[in-house]
Amino acid sequence: MRLSRFLLLLALLIVLALPATGALAQETTVVTLQPVAFVPVEGETFTTDVTVENTKDLLGFQFDVNFDPAAFAVDSIELGPFLSSTGRSAQPLGPDLRSAEEGRVVYGGFTMGAAEQAGPEGSGVLATITWRVIQPADFTATLSRVQLAGPGGQALPGSDTSPPPAAATAASAPTATVEQPTVAPAPTSVPEQPESGGSGAVAVGVASLVALLIIGGGLYALYRISQKQRG
Repeated sequence: MRLSRFLLLLALLIVLALPATGALAQETTVVTLQPVAFVPVEGETFTTDVTVENTKDLLGFQFDVNFDPAAFAVDSIELGPFLSSTGRSAQPLGPDLRSAEEGRVVYGGFTMGAAEQAGPEGSGVLATITWRVIQPADFTATLSRVQLAGPGGQALPGSDTSPPPAAATAASAPTATVEQPTVAPAPTSVPEQPESGGSGAVAVGVASLVALLIIGGGLYALYRISQKQRG
């Protein structure tokens, strides 16, 4: 009887400790170029969205889109609704088409607003790209050098400032030698906040340690109680 009660209390302590570790686990921030499930015909235009998932307080972004210039051309890029969804004024950066003939276009956006106006949180559409088909081919465009900016221009989780591949094959999207991307102007009237991009793993580790300490303390208390009952 005492053993069954002891196991029940132990299970209860474990269940209560688990939310402490899960609550601090941060989902991965991902920026994606939505693919198309068809082969476009020559002369046709179609659109693809650039989306972000699991971001927080986003005030600006920038990315390179790399593609096969023999098969596709970028007609236009427009800001999606996500960046301005909290009421801040969103402005585009680009598109920069100087390397379009070599298969690379740079685009971005930023917002301006009062300090109390936070950037959007969650998931949504950053930009919509309109493509024109030069010749039918599988759509193999990719994103590179993705930059997400928060208050004070700090880099947010999900940023990838690595350059695109220097060489390309016929099966992949050709890329050009790239210069440094245009830096988005820092949002106005926004106080700097401490950077949190690299703290997720540390926070989870601390929470796990706290949970273990809670469980250990509970076990010790139960042991003392059982000893007193036996005495």
